[in-house]
Formats: sequence, C-alpha cells, structure tokens
Amino acid sequence: MSSGVPARPDAPPALAARIRRRWLPTLLVAATIAVTVLGGFVVAGALPPPDVRPLSLADVVTLRPLPGWEVVRREEASIQTPDGRVVPGEFAQLTRGSGALDLLALPDVGADPVAVAELYADEVLTDQLERLSISEVRPAMLANGSRGVRFGYIGSEPSSGAAVEGVVTVVVTPEGDGVVFDGWAFQGQLELLAEELAAMIDRAEVG
Repeated sequence: MSSGVPARPDAPPALAARIRRRWLPTLLVAATIAVTVLGGFVVAGALPPPDVRPLSLADVVTLRPLPGWEVVRREEASIQTPDGRVVPGEFAQLTRGSGALDLLALPDVGADPVAVAELYADEVLTDQLERLSISEVRPAMLANGSRGVRFGYIGSEPSSGAAVEGVVTVVVTPEGDGVVFDGWAFQGQLELLAEELAAMIDRAEVG
C-alpha cells in the first residue's frame, strides 16, 4: 500500500514502487521474530504501558494502538472504483513484530461494505500478492456496534516468496464513508497477534 494505496495494476512505475514498500518494515524485523515473540512479552510485562496517542485518518476513523504497536507509515491514498471514479483517502500502517495492521480511510466512497471489500481485494491484494486465495465475504460487527464485512486471505510476497496471511474487515457508515482494516502477518504468525488486532479494530471509532 502506499501513497496511492490502493492503486490499479496499471499505476505508474514510481507509484507501484511506493506501494510495494508496504512490506519493508515487516521484512526488516523478520530476522528478529524470535526475540520479539520469546522475549518481548516478558519485557513488556515488567514495564508500565506507554501512553499511546490515538490515530485518526481522514475524519473517518480513530484507532487507539495498543502498547507495542508503532505507526510506521501514514500518507494520502486513493482507490479507483470499477466505474473509473477515483476516491481519495488516507492510509496508515502499524507494525508489531512480524505483523501489521493497514488502515485505509475512504471518505464518501459511496458503496456498501461488500462492494468496498471486493474493490480492496481486486485493486490492492491482487496487485500486491501472488497466488492469492480469498475466503468468502461474511457479515461482521465491531464491538462498538458498527456493521461491516470480513474475509480472510493468503498469498505470497512477490520478491521474497514469503507466505502472508491476513484478515480484512470493512465498515461503511450510513453517510458512505468507508474504512478498511487489514491485519496481516507472515504465515503462522497471525494467530499470535489475532487478539490484539481484534481489540484495536473492535474499539475503533468509525464515522
């Protein structure tokens, strides 16, 4: 994802290069997964939790990162609908250990959650992952009462071939503002972060 995050496959080369850098923060820490998983929780438990500032995107969503999650990217974004309309928005990525949470806020996307979920899968995931497999889109509800949809996916990162799995949750407000929450990690690591990802997404304020 990126400054044109979600972009079409025919995006200009410079834009495509920025999109592929979504993997960089996680790839850089992959070598330290063992330290993070085996020792990080012990250290974190001995220290008082730091103050974490809320993250607000495009006046659409506000999320409170849990301790240990760091915002590593934040930038303008856009997505193109099947009818050719370009919807501007804002993108941010949080990381922790071997996983990440990508947030895409799309004001006035003007579509239902299923349509936005399909658009994200077609325009973003398909462009970023090889051998992509996506599960059925199902209804979902956040703890704050926001209704949306959710689907899982698995694929491989093109340059390294590393398997990546994730869960995408999409919420669209009655006013037509959309939010995509994409929690992902290298295969086998997602379940270690699933509880924290769910907690952040469920407590997010949408609208």
